[in-house]
Amino acid sequence: MNVPKKNQDVRIKLAILIHHFCRNGGGSQSYAVQLAHAMRGECDITIVAQIFGENTDMFRQRRVPSLPFHSSWINHLWFNWYSRRILRDGFDIIHSHENLIFGNVHTIHTKTMHAGLQEKGFRWLRALLSPRLFTYLWIEKKRLCTRGHHNVFVSQPLLEQTQSALPRLSSGTVIPPGVEMPDRVATPNEKTLARQALGFSPHTLTIGFVGHDFKKKGLDVLLRAVALLPFDVQVLIVGNPSMADLYAERANALGDGKKCHFLGLVSDMRLVYDAVDCLAHPTQEDTFAMVVLEALSHGVPVIVSGEKFCGISSFLTNETDALLLSDPHDQNALASLLERVVTDGDLRKTLAENGRRFAEKKSWSEIKKSYYDVYRIAMDTIC
Repeated sequence: MNVPKKNQDVRIKLAILIHHFCRNGGGSQSYAVQLAHAMRGECDITIVAQIFGENTDMFRQRRVPSLPFHSSWINHLWFNWYSRRILRDGFDIIHSHENLIFGNVHTIHTKTMHAGLQEKGFRWLRALLSPRLFTYLWIEKKRLCTRGHHNVFVSQPLLEQTQSALPRLSSGTVIPPGVEMPDRVATPNEKTLARQALGFSPHTLTIGFVGHDFKKKGLDVLLRAVALLPFDVQVLIVGNPSMADLYAERANALGDGKKCHFLGLVSDMRLVYDAVDCLAHPTQEDTFAMVVLEALSHGVPVIVSGEKFCGISSFLTNETDALLLSDPHDQNALASLLERVVTDGDLRKTLAENGRRFAEKKSWSEIKKSYYDVYRIAMDTIC
């Protein structure tokens, strides 16, 4: 591994590792893509991935071959071995967004397996009887507890959960995801045009929902809440298209004046954010929720689960930046918050303006400075 002279003007030779390098694959994938774009000014970047769903002309790329059979944990071992083999030399920093045993900087996006199993009263005998589980736990511990590894967590609750499960954590820094700030917020007329462009009713109240795991992100409770609303409404659902059929019957049973539209995966979310009047994110578990930050950046009022269930809510002020839902299983409370957003124009304006101001402080131009500091500390440690 190369170590440059301690000169702040030296460009960092950076390798970023992620299984899928694409914006619409999920939170960690979108995070990796956006951070890579943000760091281009300071770093010479090589992307190491198995699948490239993003234009990588501006980056060097090294593809990890896919195995001819499907086994997630065998593929994970293969990704560990192959990527380590091709990255032995030529880089100042190796930044992993995956559960890998090597690298200088590791971003942890989701609850660790150790923390999750600790909550369930885990017994080590179970790991010994499961090669797959034992492998994941061994790799995770090597990743997080090896001296010299710099661990970055996307929220404070995630860091605290991990410290509780792994007291020998090598290091822990909190750097939340950033956001690419749009240059404007959609006007009421532009919202109407956006709904028309998507082929939906232009004048009906429109609620946005974004997530791949519909159940975990709270689509069930959202649909129950929508059924309680005393006015017409349409819900635009962005996410895993394979789950649409599972929810079609529930969506069709909402009642008169209530409609759901399943958009599947959307590569450019700008038109969706322009089209919606608010975003509902009654998630049962989210370490951060980048979709909430993206909606706020577009001036979209947001209803989101409280910090017990969603990491970003630990940064938000209730009734000022967003409306926080204390119980993501309570459809009556969610329906009440949705009705408030619709009927209270002053509240809607407050949430839109303050939410955007909040997002400006989390722009990638600011967040990348924190990562640059971590990279420098990691290189000094190598020295």
